[in-house]
Amino acid sequence: MVLAASIAPGVSGSATVPPNAFTGAPGEQTCALCHGNLNVGDGSIIITAPDTYIPGVWIDLTVQVAMDGQSRWGFELTVLDANDLPVGNIIETDPVHTQYSFDSTTGREYLKHTEAGTYDGWSDVSPGWEFTWVSPGNEARPVTFYIVGNAANGSGFPDGDYVYTQTLTYQDTGVDDKRTWGMIKALYR
Repeated sequence: MVLAASIAPGVSGSATVPPNAFTGAPGEQTCALCHGNLNVGDGSIIITAPDTYIPGVWIDLTVQVAMDGQSRWGFELTVLDANDLPVGNIIETDPVHTQYSFDSTTGREYLKHTEAGTYDGWSDVSPGWEFTWVSPGNEARPVTFYIVGNAANGSGFPDGDYVYTQTLTYQDTGVDDKRTWGMIKALYR
């Protein structure tokens, strides 16, 4: 993600260290602040993830950005619960292509690309970024992954870059941890 401070004063970032809070989550901007072209064109974000999650397990996910004709890539994500609070833990599994950061003001965790993770010169679809998310403890609840991807043209300028947003929401599984043994037995009488 190459960000130009002249376009958005006060925003500092680059292909090396993208700033936090640009995922499109509630209260956040997206990379379109500098790159423009939000959710236009034929690009997309591809998320490889399970259909549901089990509380307290490690889940492997992959994010890719695709757009014909583009040749440099970026992304950032965070995970929030239904109250827009951070939930679970993001685990960086590929420090060459991804980097983890923590915002001490909001408590939000972020995963984003590194400079090597922009895959400069890789055409049409990024190779993708892999990571692990540790789902929250022993209760299932709705969680949403907020993901932004940048399909850049590699010019070093924001012209011709395209930014896409995507969410992945896991709904509450409906598990009621407050059932008593008597309530369970009554179901089978």
